[in-house]
Amino acid sequence: MSKIDKIIWQAKYGKSRNWLEIKKTLENGIKQFPQATELYLELGKLFQYKKLYKKAINTYQKALATDPHNDEIKFKIGNCFLFLREYKLALDYYLKIENDIPEFYYNKAYAYSKLGKLTIAADIIKKLISFNINSEIPYLFLAELSFNMGKYNDTIKYVTIAEKRFGAKPTKFYLRGLAYYHQKIWLKAYLEFQNAAKMKFTSPQFYRIYGITCEKVGKSKEAEDNLLYSIKLAPYDPISYIELIKVYLAHDKILEAYNIIKYAKETSISSFPLQILKNQILKKMEEKNRK
Repeated sequence: MSKIDKIIWQAKYGKSRNWLEIKKTLENGIKQFPQATELYLELGKLFQYKKLYKKAINTYQKALATDPHNDEIKFKIGNCFLFLREYKLALDYYLKIENDIPEFYYNKAYAYSKLGKLTIAADIIKKLISFNINSEIPYLFLAELSFNMGKYNDTIKYVTIAEKRFGAKPTKFYLRGLAYYHQKIWLKAYLEFQNAAKMKFTSPQFYRIYGITCEKVGKSKEAEDNLLYSIKLAPYDPISYIELIKVYLAHDKILEAYNIIKYAKETSISSFPLQILKNQILKKMEEKNRK
């Protein structure tokens, strides 16, 4: 075993699990062997593991100076910038990778998506999928990219492929339901949301959209229940209050609408649309009292 290998072994498998001691061991090794790429790489991994991404980047860059064609180092630097949400810098390093390897495609596509370049991101994920990898993540990411581009049929297509290959999950029903929702195919959206709810999918946004969809297919009681649950999950978000009041007003449930307005006020919820709805409710209550 070489001296460098022995230092790496000590860092990885030494009796001491104190990371500062491991750091010191590697730094001492680097002083002895300043051209040893693997020591810089191991130290960079340690910093990355401790989420000290700026220190990791600095260390990886020193490693890259000793081995400029090392794609693993470029990938790791890109990943650190990705964690720091420095998407442009992450992409700069991903684009320096010389070999066409599928492992970095997802992160590269993610960086492009964060820079608003959705079409490029989608094309990269399609290329990744062509490697027939055994993971549902790229399919769902491609479905989300398609959704964000307004390509709802593609969203449905890729979610369905992921479901057939890897099984049903509530997030898949939700995403496919959203695609139908935006296409105003209400019954199909309702069935997808119903399946997501059966699998205990919990999100205030989900129950709000599910509630709106229930109203669209004539299931007003379900609509009310789901919107109330959305309010329970996110009591300071005015949107579900607004949607529930709209449902109550559509069915002439003036008192119920008024009670929700009161509850919103007690919860310190304030918004201009809510104020408009409050005025409508008060007007309707006055009209009823006159009769």
